[in-house]
Amino acid sequence: MERLWCVLAGYLFGSFLTADLIVFCRTGARRAEGFGNPGMANVASRLGAGSGLLVLAGDILKTAAACVLCRLWLFPGMGRMAVLYAGLGAVLGHCWPVWNGFRGGKGVAVAGAASILFSPPVGIASYLLGAAAVLATGYLAVGSAVIAVSLPLLTALFGLGREATAAAGVIGGVMLLRHSGNFARMRAGTEGRASVASRLKAYLKRKSFH
Repeated sequence: MERLWCVLAGYLFGSFLTADLIVFCRTGARRAEGFGNPGMANVASRLGAGSGLLVLAGDILKTAAACVLCRLWLFPGMGRMAVLYAGLGAVLGHCWPVWNGFRGGKGVAVAGAASILFSPPVGIASYLLGAAAVLATGYLAVGSAVIAVSLPLLTALFGLGREATAAAGVIGGVMLLRHSGNFARMRAGTEGRASVASRLKAYLKRKSFH
């Protein structure tokens, strides 16, 4: 029952969409009116890097708040598994907020914050692999897919237990599901590439000739 309460607490925190707040404050528009996916990358592409960073910071903070609440105050006896279940709930809330007709984001930043709080080596390694995949391909969705697969695999490799591996697998599965549209567009050749990855690759290429 404690696990369920952690998931529910995480869901409540996760369902607060930081991107919606930033978009509203900057433009007065509601995301439901066509602004797009409530994530850092989309907001940064529309409103600039500063707005994107605010979204990222908000998503990290709401995830951390849920994880700390469950780990330190509500269910300290669960140890860091309270962090993982709260993080799972935050991912679910971010992706499918009930107040917004279950239309939310894709959960990449939220999953990253939760995984790093649960196990810094697993979280950091997964997201470094994801970043490398984005740089190699230019597709944010490919990086998300690498992260989604890496989370449960690294959780198992680091010997964190079957339960933790299963929960990390659910988080990864949610990320893959939320990016299904991106994968379909990649197959159709209509998915845009990440401009940040392109610029960084070009910069590194220039440096290699000096």
